[in-house]
Amino acid sequence: MKKYLFYFLLLAGASPVFAQKSTTSYQYSLDLNNVKEDKLEVTLLTPKLKTAETTFHLPKMVPGTYAIYDFGRYVSNFKAFDKSGKELSVVQGDVNSWKIADATKLAKITYLVDDSWDSPEIKGPEIFQPAGTNIDKDKMFAINNFGFFGYFDGQKSVPFEVTITKPADFYGSTSLKAKHVNATTDQYLVPDYYSLADAPIMYNKPDTTILHIGGAEILISLYSPNHKATSAIIAKELKRTIEAQKEYLGGKLPVDKYAFIISLTDNPKIRSYGALEHSYSSFYFLPEGFTPEKLAQTVRETGSHEFFHIVTPLSIHSEEIGNFDYDHPKMSEHLWMYEGLTEYAAHHMQVKYGLVDFKDYLKTQGQKLNNTRRYNDTLAFTRMSKGVLDTFENQYGNVYEKGALIGLCLDIKLRELSKGKYGTQNLMKDLSKTYGKTKSFKDEELFATITKLTYPEIGAFLNTYVAGTKKLPYKEVFASIGVDYEPVVNIKRANMGDVRMGYNPATKNLFVADTTMNSYGKKLGFQKGDQILAINDVKLPEISQVQQFLDNVRQSAKAGDTFSVLVLRKDANGNSSEVKLSQPVELQDAKLYNVLKEFPTLTEDQKALRAAWLNTKNN
Repeated sequence: MKKYLFYFLLLAGASPVFAQKSTTSYQYSLDLNNVKEDKLEVTLLTPKLKTAETTFHLPKMVPGTYAIYDFGRYVSNFKAFDKSGKELSVVQGDVNSWKIADATKLAKITYLVDDSWDSPEIKGPEIFQPAGTNIDKDKMFAINNFGFFGYFDGQKSVPFEVTITKPADFYGSTSLKAKHVNATTDQYLVPDYYSLADAPIMYNKPDTTILHIGGAEILISLYSPNHKATSAIIAKELKRTIEAQKEYLGGKLPVDKYAFIISLTDNPKIRSYGALEHSYSSFYFLPEGFTPEKLAQTVRETGSHEFFHIVTPLSIHSEEIGNFDYDHPKMSEHLWMYEGLTEYAAHHMQVKYGLVDFKDYLKTQGQKLNNTRRYNDTLAFTRMSKGVLDTFENQYGNVYEKGALIGLCLDIKLRELSKGKYGTQNLMKDLSKTYGKTKSFKDEELFATITKLTYPEIGAFLNTYVAGTKKLPYKEVFASIGVDYEPVVNIKRANMGDVRMGYNPATKNLFVADTTMNSYGKKLGFQKGDQILAINDVKLPEISQVQQFLDNVRQSAKAGDTFSVLVLRKDANGNSSEVKLSQPVELQDAKLYNVLKEFPTLTEDQKALRAAWLNTKNN
């Protein structure tokens, strides 16, 4: 462990002249009380530089996002000064960089930062909210540090000190350990820029709950603008999940502190929600319109994935991740491990420790199998991963679908070869010991390392199905645990008119988007704008469950039944009334894809392998 000496600077009153000791650290300050036109001023007392000219940067991209964001777009009024307060020459190079002359004299930099959540006037791609910034005076500040604080060429691996002045009743939620200088001042000391960028902070009036699990302090922090939810409700839902993850990771969590930072929004115009993982925290951006129970469930389901990133890339990462280039990002070949194995573990953990049953687990895997149909299944996953920022950008979503299925197949193959004694949980532990937080692997060497730790057959599997273009051996793998896999099944199911539907978030109803439909839809009498209230006298569920509801209706219908739809329809005068549409059921030929179904009886080998894989008794 390296130890760093931090130096403290004293500002010389209100004068533009200030004193600075020779230092190798960045000294940042940010005052959350001083918001001007929805912007905050950042002040940096700079480390001592030895070059005649230097370039200051904000990141073009950050780990975990897999998209170019150009955070420099949100910076304005950039100025540089020497120790006497004299302004130095600055020339902006590109959107994310500023060249500063007479860098040996440089002592101070100031600039304004606008927030990405509320700056429609700034051109460029929208920044995924969990990776962005928010400035909402007296309410909430989302400080993804890479959106506020930058670095000089060749100076990312030196210490950073960040001092934040805040309202006295605000609390900073983060995985960083703060030094609370006084009621209105927090100070964060980190060894390098990578550590700073990896730790978001949310400032607001606190609603926090702390859990102590597996030797770690787990912070759950919530911002709900209209106080419709509480951190305690979310913590209750998360507790059982984190306890299961602790067991999955060997009985102890590999971190001392972890933070779930959750911001809710009441903005109806936002349609993109989600979370971004970090080594010791995860940041969530979700709608406040969820019921508290639905919100807690969403955080649990999303958090089970994000939390597992404490394994990779925290303890297992390639050079592209360990030495991330914020200015000219290069991607690793191994998204199948970073995101795919993480997504696999998030679901395997739940079925292994009884949070979901096996039938529901198979449904989830079936959905993933169906979702892979949207992507190119003959594209080598390593090739896709390497080119995910440009050539294969539209294939990225497959890391959560096929990537997770790679994990499932790999785990079962490992269990089969080891007679149930060794799986991906063991593999990730061994890789963590081989590498660890401070040691990166070379992309091209990972498969050889895994082969050495496991079996030659595993090396062949990785080269054939991950680095190669061959489709995963689903039939063989699922059969080994007593599950039948059929890529296509011909069935008969109810015709529902092939109507094009839209969703109205205000009414939370499906509606007929246009008059394109088949002859059965015309017999039923659908009209454009009809809002669907009920089918077969059953009210439609919330949007996330509608597709499953419709599939069940179609597959359970029988010849001779009546199919009915209750709609809300407006007449020519704009008056609304309920209308019931009905016709005898009409069955049509259809296909089901990627069907998983348990064998009625299992062999002893199938029982034993499934029991080892799920940590259950062999019966």
